[in-house]
Amino acid sequence: MIVVCRDGALDGPTNMARDRALLDGADRGTPGARVYRWTRPWVSLGTFQSADRDVLPGSGVPTVMRPTGGKAVLHGHDETIGIALPLTLIGADSRSLKIAYRAVIGPIIAAMRACGVPAALAEETSFVRSTGRTADCFAHVSPNDVVDERTGLKVCGCALKLTQHAVLVQASLPNGMPLVDPQQVFARPSVAYSPLWDASGLADALEGSLAELGSVLL
Repeated sequence: MIVVCRDGALDGPTNMARDRALLDGADRGTPGARVYRWTRPWVSLGTFQSADRDVLPGSGVPTVMRPTGGKAVLHGHDETIGIALPLTLIGADSRSLKIAYRAVIGPIIAAMRACGVPAALAEETSFVRSTGRTADCFAHVSPNDVVDERTGLKVCGCALKLTQHAVLVQASLPNGMPLVDPQQVFARPSVAYSPLWDASGLADALEGSLAELGSVLL
């Protein structure tokens, strides 16, 4: 069974350090997961981004680098998930980003649906969109993104890092309005915001869906 740690609200560097520790453990064969929040608004930047290029000057929102790729995420109003799994656990014989993503996104979607969020992969709906070039993760919907199946609203931003033996997934699940105006943070931000949902059972639901993943593949 994969135990999901309930970490509460922490600052950006601490959250990223704990996710890196999950990946280190998975590299040694031990899966791990955590659900956490942020002490205040933070922007996490993907591996190939930079604060100077991708965040507006004077926003007042501190930034932190993620170990994963992807676009920038404005945190503080979201539930955040970190999952690290050995590739052998998810049946990934090779370092395939697609196989790893599909194996892990399923349990995240199942946990969201258990909490009342009608989440689905965008490719299973009629909603795929882009605002053009943007640094904001939530301003773009690709076929692999997770959306509200009724409205097309992006309800989960997800980024991965693969090593030789493991995968780390970091997922942001917006819950209500951002604590700061995204237009003060990004040049072309998302302007659609998630309604409030009950996240009190998210960690339990994720633990259950990850248990199902393990029982299927082991």
